[in-house]
Amino acid sequence: LHKKFRDHGKLYGLTERCMFLQQFVRDLGPLGDTSPALLLHELSCCDAVDIATALLSAVPSALSASHLEHLPRLADGQPDEAAILEMEREAKVANFWRASDAVLCKEPGPLREGIAEALESAAAVRDLCRLLRDTKAVHSARSFRWCKVEQPPNIFRHPLGVRRLAIWMLEVLYSVRSGAIGPDRPLLVMVHDQVREVYLCVGATPTRLSERDDFGNLFRSVLRADPGLNFRYDAFDRSVIEIASADFGRFWELLSS
Repeated sequence: LHKKFRDHGKLYGLTERCMFLQQFVRDLGPLGDTSPALLLHELSCCDAVDIATALLSAVPSALSASHLEHLPRLADGQPDEAAILEMEREAKVANFWRASDAVLCKEPGPLREGIAEALESAAAVRDLCRLLRDTKAVHSARSFRWCKVEQPPNIFRHPLGVRRLAIWMLEVLYSVRSGAIGPDRPLLVMVHDQVREVYLCVGATPTRLSERDDFGNLFRSVLRADPGLNFRYDAFDRSVIEIASADFGRFWELLSS
C-alpha cells in the first residue's frame, strides 16, 4: 500500500512526508461470519488495540446527552450523581468483557461487533478532528495548545475517546502541517460532559517531548493554588482530569495564566 502511494500519490499532490498517518478508515464490506476481516491472520496488533480501545470507551445511549431527561434524578429534580456513576461503572464492566471476548478471536460475533465499533470510533475521531481544524478551534496558551468541545459525540464522554482525538490531532498538526504552526507543543482537549456536568480535560504531548509530564504538573499546580475546586483526578494517566462545570472558569484562568 505504501509503495502504491509513493508511485501514484504525487499525481494527486501527496508527498511522502505527509501522506502516511498511522490510522485510516477502510470499508470492510458486510461483516458476515465468513468475512475475511474476521480471520485471525487479518488482524494486526494495531487492529486489536483499536478494537479493544473502541469497545472499552463505548458509552451506552442511556448515558448520552440526548437522554438527559431519562437519567435518574433525586426528589428535588437534580441528577442523581451516585446512580449515574453506578450506571457508568456497570457499563465499564460490560465493556471490559466485550473487549476481552473480541480480542480473544475465538468467536466471530464479538470480533465482528468490535470491528464495527472500531470503525465508528475512528470515523468519529476523524470527523471531529476535521471539524476542529476547519473551524480553527485550536488555540494557543502560554505553554500549550488547546481546544474546547461543548457538544461532543457520545464517544467523547470517555477519556479513551478523548485521548484518541488528542493523539490524532497531534498527528495531523505536527506530522502533516508542522511547518505552518511552529514548534511542537503539548495539546489539551477539553470536552463538556453534559451528563455529569463536568469538563473532561485530556492532555497529549508530541512524541519528541513524551518523557515530560507537562499536564500532570500543570494540573497539580492549579489544584494546589485553588483547593476549593470540585474535581476528579484519579486516573492512571495523570494528564486526565475532570473539573465541575461550575468551577471550570476558575480552573481555566489558573491553568492558562
